Amino acid sequence: MTASTTSGRAPAGLRRHNLRTILEQLHLHGPTSRADLCEVTGLTRSAVADLVADLANRGLAAEGEAAGSQSGRGRPPRIVSPSTDRAQVLAVAIEVDTIRISRVGFGGTLLDEEHVPHESEPGAPGRSLAQITELIVDRARRGDGEPLALGIAVAGLVRGADGQVTHAPNLAWRDLDLSAELRRSTELRLPIVVGNEARLAALAEQRRGAGRYCGELVYVSAEVGVGGGIITSDRVLTGHTGYAGEIGHMITDPGGRRCRCGGRGCWETEIGADALLRHAGVHAPANRHAALNDLLARSATDTDASEALRALCTPVAKGLASLANIFNPERIILGGLLSPLLQHARADLDTALAEFRGPGVPLQLCPAELGERGGLLGAAEAAVDQYLTRFD
Repeated sequence: MTASTTSGRAPAGLRRHNLRTILEQLHLHGPTSRADLCEVTGLTRSAVADLVADLANRGLAAEGEAAGSQSGRGRPPRIVSPSTDRAQVLAVAIEVDTIRISRVGFGGTLLDEEHVPHESEPGAPGRSLAQITELIVDRARRGDGEPLALGIAVAGLVRGADGQVTHAPNLAWRDLDLSAELRRSTELRLPIVVGNEARLAALAEQRRGAGRYCGELVYVSAEVGVGGGIITSDRVLTGHTGYAGEIGHMITDPGGRRCRCGGRGCWETEIGADALLRHAGVHAPANRHAALNDLLARSATDTDASEALRALCTPVAKGLASLANIFNPERIILGGLLSPLLQHARADLDTALAEFRGPGVPLQLCPAELGERGGLLGAAEAAVDQYLTRFD
């Protein structure tokens, strides 16, 4: 985003554009000197000073001297920072077994976090909506003011045009207008954006995690389901209706196991949590999340657990090779149970990947940095973007 020359008397639309430009710079790059804001925006010093003062009056930015600056010749540099006591959004990640909620300040500052068991009832979202509403209302009251926007990550198909959850197979939700339902139940008057959990995690990793400074990447995460996100030219690939990135439902084993989506042979059935537990001889555990965590914790020392993890290498490599050939990313980031796969079975995975992919451009594989918070922090990023889009 590039600003245009302005003054305190500039047309309102141009002024809003320049205010958004500065806020975006502070959010993506953190505390910035006035001089650097002039360089980034192309504005004069007086114009930047006027805009920064406006943001400070709104409680969105604060200004002070650079840390460690000492008196001497010349004026010390003035540093502008996002004011996280006001410039903050609310983020929610709705997972199959867990709901996470947090207030996140501009700049990606995690101000607080809570995660609770998801009291879901498959096919009937009413109970989930009541629980999510209570969490949002309680968290919104904890800040110094109402959050600027609300971002929601959900494990399912989310329509790009209006954020409707058209199908969340692991929750058995269909055609749920989640933003409208929560706007009504919470009575909050703020922008609400709903997105697919994995694609939002890809956005968070690209801005705050293992994908920093990488404009071409693929993010893959395996939990109960398998999700992914593709970043190309620094933008999340959404596709025609917003469903791009459903890589867990690539057909990698035609005629294979039936998937929760209704299809057969999806990649998810070969590399998801159920597949890993199946390799370990664990069938229909009372608490799948706990059983998975226990298995992963033992994978470094227990032979059976490590063998179960290595059994995923071939099907994981099969899907990664296809993604690499289609999107030609600089980096593939692996999250969820695929991160320990890199840690404990990297050689086996590399061998399998070379067999499927053959010689070609080197591919970087790296673990996700944000872990279980990826979807949550991605929801916060989407909320900030939504607020900036509507900034007035």
